Amino acid sequence: MQLTGYKHTARLILTLVGMSLLLSACDLAEANFLEEHFQTTGKGVLVLCEGNFNSGNASLSYYDTEAKKVENGVFRRANDRKLGDTGQSITTFDGMAYIAVENSGIIWKMNTRTFRVEGQLTAGQTEHMINPRYVHLVTSEKAYATDLYSPYITVFNPKTMQYIGSIATGQHLTNGYASTEEMVQVGHEVFTNCWSYSRNILIIDTEKDCVTDSIQLRSWQPKSMVVDANEKLWVITDGGYEDAVSPSTIGNDRPHLYRIDPHTRNVELDITMQTDESLVQIALSPDKHSLYILNNDVYRMDVTVANLPENPFLLAPLDDKGKRHKLYGIDVNPVNGEIYLADAVDYRQAGVAYRYSPDGQLIDQFRVGILPNHFAFTDAATDIPGEWHDKEEDLLQLALVDTVFEYMPAPGHQVNGYSVVGDFIHDGATMQEACQEVMRHWQNQWMVSLGGQGGYVVAGFSEPVQNTNGDYELAMKGNPYSYQSEPGIVWVSMDENNDGLPNDPWYELAGSEYGTDNETLGYAITYYKPTTPGSDIHWTDNQGGEGIIPYMAAWNEHPSYWQDWVPTEQNEQGEEYHTYYGSRLKDTHTYEDGYTFEPPFAWGYADNDGSDYFRNPAVNASGMLTYFKISNAVKADGSSANLPCIHFVKVQTGQTGWSPNLGEISTEVHGIWRIKR
Repeated sequence: MQLTGYKHTARLILTLVGMSLLLSACDLAEANFLEEHFQTTGKGVLVLCEGNFNSGNASLSYYDTEAKKVENGVFRRANDRKLGDTGQSITTFDGMAYIAVENSGIIWKMNTRTFRVEGQLTAGQTEHMINPRYVHLVTSEKAYATDLYSPYITVFNPKTMQYIGSIATGQHLTNGYASTEEMVQVGHEVFTNCWSYSRNILIIDTEKDCVTDSIQLRSWQPKSMVVDANEKLWVITDGGYEDAVSPSTIGNDRPHLYRIDPHTRNVELDITMQTDESLVQIALSPDKHSLYILNNDVYRMDVTVANLPENPFLLAPLDDKGKRHKLYGIDVNPVNGEIYLADAVDYRQAGVAYRYSPDGQLIDQFRVGILPNHFAFTDAATDIPGEWHDKEEDLLQLALVDTVFEYMPAPGHQVNGYSVVGDFIHDGATMQEACQEVMRHWQNQWMVSLGGQGGYVVAGFSEPVQNTNGDYELAMKGNPYSYQSEPGIVWVSMDENNDGLPNDPWYELAGSEYGTDNETLGYAITYYKPTTPGSDIHWTDNQGGEGIIPYMAAWNEHPSYWQDWVPTEQNEQGEEYHTYYGSRLKDTHTYEDGYTFEPPFAWGYADNDGSDYFRNPAVNASGMLTYFKISNAVKADGSSANLPCIHFVKVQTGQTGWSPNLGEISTEVHGIWRIKR
């Protein structure tokens, strides 16, 4: 389990289903305000709330999709500071959120798991940025930020948050505005719409960082853009609005929906909307074949058709007097296709977020901050949305294991009870049922805990994973951090007898600690089944050691951390027990004043923030994974196993420690994949 704690004058612990939070008192920046320490697990949604202009009440909410729980104001609560004035947009990638707060002239870089600020870029640090609107990551070290007033696009490094330069847009000021807005990328070109008092879409060459072309529309104020599965650019305009200063320039038109070929710059489709609504927006389904159009209600259309649907897909809610609510934003989860709508209500009170299934059934609704406008989707260890553009060639793919053969967790408070989906395996479950649930979790990239030292899971692939003799062949997802890693030892096996079962010899994938004093080979640990509810679980090992898996009701109130499907033997004293065999890594954790530090090892372990834990742009995965090489497999005597391929993988918790705030060290696995080549 991953939680953090810090040394302060007072502490408060809070447990929520679906995410882990450790809150502790700190030096107060404002009276009666506690800086809280969050550590989310599971899948969630960040909801950016714009707040009222010049009121400084922008905010950020976090919604746990499994538990259906919302935490409001998490940015302020985690950082002891306000988000700022007018939260315009949020862009997430690789565990970080980039939040453009327009009227405050700032872009925050925030950790999506802890909600802690890890960097910022302010107008004063740049040459031309005034009111940032949207952020687009071009590469891992270059990002663009559009602006409401400035005729420049700011270029900065998203890793360091350092200003790089500016791109002149050539936009002329109209009533003080020269805005650029949303950005989408096709190949090496970025398209950005010019909203305020304009009809233009600009095209930027990302290799030269300059504007090279533009597209002028018939309708005014292009507001939202997406690129579909056929690489067609869709743009919706709000049509402008009547203004006493220059009505002929601004226009007073209905919204238009455009389909454009980004390569030829030709407008292929121009549809006039039937309602006059400025709060228009568009979004795409995960496969990018369906377009969602927010225009009073929500419409859905196939990207290949040329006409708007006659009937809405989703109707805007009505108030008690039958007046239609103002839907202020729409986003679609790019993995499961769930639709999220933002309701401004009356623009003064807390807004409402609606969550719909892909077929339009309401799943949940919840209150957030004032003027919710954007949603960003995360699965905690990685961020789901967005595409990477470092490489244009076909990307490698990951293939999830096909079968889970054994789930043999050691006792632990997250094994069955405190999990991303609660009690996910029922009491009295069989091994087969437990394995089926593990597979279901991994298909959703949900967490599976292996419990204490020695606990393991065995999974297999339907086709062999070939040894490339030096390249990575396997990938695993955990939730490690540089300050808290819970390393798991990985074993592999080849189906030598061709029976399709993992009953052949196992070979350890030697990590950085193999052959050193930090690893004990031939290790065995025995756990003794408790006889009374709510008891610690005692263990002994073959090295003369002993200890406990602590019972921690604050995390898991299940009466026993012993799992029903784990077989037991009985000793002469009548105690039931189970023994796990494998290797053991040295316990390196420290605990002081409520803070647990669990440093990672250099490389070679699951759920470990080592050098092999990274986002590999050559693999079509959206986040950080740990990678493994079959060539590191060794025999019992330490010599190379020289396996031509493998069929089965086993992951085992590698350490025995525990701390008062975290409980036992327990490796967590969110999935095991082979790299397809």
